Amino acid sequence: MSRRPAIALVVLLLAGTAGCAQDQDYAVPGDVCGVEVQAGLLKPLLPPGDSFHQSKTHEGGGDITGCAMDVDKRRELTFQANLVAADVDPLQVKNISLLRAGNPQKADIGSDARIADNAAMAYSACTYKGEPRRYVVELWVHKPSADINEHRKDLARFITAYLPAAQKTAGCTS
Repeated sequence: MSRRPAIALVVLLLAGTAGCAQDQDYAVPGDVCGVEVQAGLLKPLLPPGDSFHQSKTHEGGGDITGCAMDVDKRRELTFQANLVAADVDPLQVKNISLLRAGNPQKADIGSDARIADNAAMAYSACTYKGEPRRYVVELWVHKPSADINEHRKDLARFITAYLPAAQKTAGCTS
């Protein structure tokens, strides 16, 4: 075999290997922190990899629940949900964190929301055990996306579906 065909073969093999590395070789879960979600909404937020693990970061039953998602043993996403008093503005409380997540923009989700480059936060007014409250969900992305505009759309689609499902699961009614 001459040198050119051999080089071409090596390039083709490397290209094929690189393409395989871009796949999600793990099953995308159908729940986030025990809340059922469409895997298709979560999939664009997760990177390629071989293994996936979801773990609780806060136990349920209190006012805070949370979980984290690791791909290939690297933290990729962190979720948190809180019940807060009706007079607390959770977006103001987390304003600095949202600014650090990159260019937070108002979104028409729930009672109010912000979508940043690497985070999404939304809340809805609700009633919990007879008391007016606000149910807040947060999603923090640990690795920036190459296409920020598409990533923001993915974050918005996800949190639009997740907020009411998580709120219902928590027993906070509209």
